Formats: sequence, structure tokens, C-alpha cells
Amino acid sequence: MSETPVSPAAPSPRSKSKDRRSLRHVAWVYLCQFSVYVFFKTFFRIKHIGARNIPRSGPTMMVANHQSFFDPPAIGCGYYGVTSCLARKSLFKSKLFAALISSIDTIPLETEGLGYQGIKETMRRLKNGEAILIFPEGQRSFDGELCEFTTGYANIASKAKATLVPIAISGAFEVFPRTKKYPTLFGPRIVVEYGAPIPPEEYAGLSADEINALVLERIKTMYERNRPRRKS
Repeated sequence: MSETPVSPAAPSPRSKSKDRRSLRHVAWVYLCQFSVYVFFKTFFRIKHIGARNIPRSGPTMMVANHQSFFDPPAIGCGYYGVTSCLARKSLFKSKLFAALISSIDTIPLETEGLGYQGIKETMRRLKNGEAILIFPEGQRSFDGELCEFTTGYANIASKAKATLVPIAISGAFEVFPRTKKYPTLFGPRIVVEYGAPIPPEEYAGLSADEINALVLERIKTMYERNRPRRKS
């Protein structure tokens, strides 16, 4: 895999796929991605690796570890393409923030109970050939290390016959951990690596636990390769 960073100026995965969105909506998402990319490049020297691993079309589930509030925008600004993201429903309490994240296709997910509505909407979008970004850890890491993944996403991916894309983000915990109110500017570099896609044919017949183990192992490998080296 190439180690060359891919900025949003690169050719766009998924940019030509047919979906439910208008040209105006896609243009708005692209503007947001470019603006966020400039922000992260300026203050956190962000580096994206392997963005061309994201399929250009078809149902895609992007699976990432979760270190910081920065994770969704840091991952999403590495390529031009409309991707929905699952977020806990409590983030929609502020009308202004809710309007912003809804405008870029964020799906509210109940953290209590089974969250049927969020799951149903996720399945609908996947069957429509769209891309979904999820964080199976369910919450931000307390120490920057990877936590256990819930396996519900594997069942959804199997039913939708979605391509899985493992993603590892590192450095986001060091610059903006959950214990801090504000990020540290010009700190460690944030690195996002998009792993090789896992098509449904590759995991067909595997259980949810086996699929999860496959994805998690790839994320761990990328994370260990890119994580900041802490001072002893």
C-alpha cells in the first residue's frame, strides 16, 4: 500500500455514484470536507494514507477506532465523497449543531435500548448503495488504546452485502482526549489510514464474531504502525 497522503484534491472515490442526494447537497459536503481538511492540515499536520481503498460505488461500511471528537471529521476530510456517520442521539440536542451534522448526513443513534431507528436507517442507506462510517467501540477511548468492538455492525454488513473498510486513526487522542475541553494545536500529527477493502465475498459464511476479529486485527496493525511514540 502506498504511504503517500491523499488530500481531498485527489480524484474522488464515490463522487460519481448515483444516490438520493442533489448536486447542491454534494457540493455542500465537498465544501465542508475541504474546509475541514485545511483546518486539520494547518493545526495538526494531518496525513491520510490509502484513501483510494474506499470503493467508488456500492454499499460500504467504514469501520474505525474512536479516540476523539475529531475522529469523524478527520476521517471524512481525507477524500471527496458523501458518507453518512452514526452519532449518538444526544449530539442532536443543540438545534444549531443538529442542523449542521444533519446537513452532512449524520444518522442519530439511540444509546439506550436497541436503537432500531438508527439501525433501520443504516440498513436502508447501505441497500441504496451508500457509505456509512461507524465506530464500534461505542465511545471515545479513555487512554488512546483500542477497546473491544461491538459486533452489531458485522450483522448489518452481512445483511446488506456491504464492503467493509477498516480504518485506523492515531494521534487524535494526544491532541484532543476526552479529558480536555480544548484541543492542543500543533501537537502530534494525526494519521488516518484507510485499509484494504474487505468485499462481502471474502467474509461470506463467517460469524459476526469472526468478521469483527478480521476487521479489528487489520485496524490494530495500522494503528500500531502509525501511533505517536510516547516519551518514556
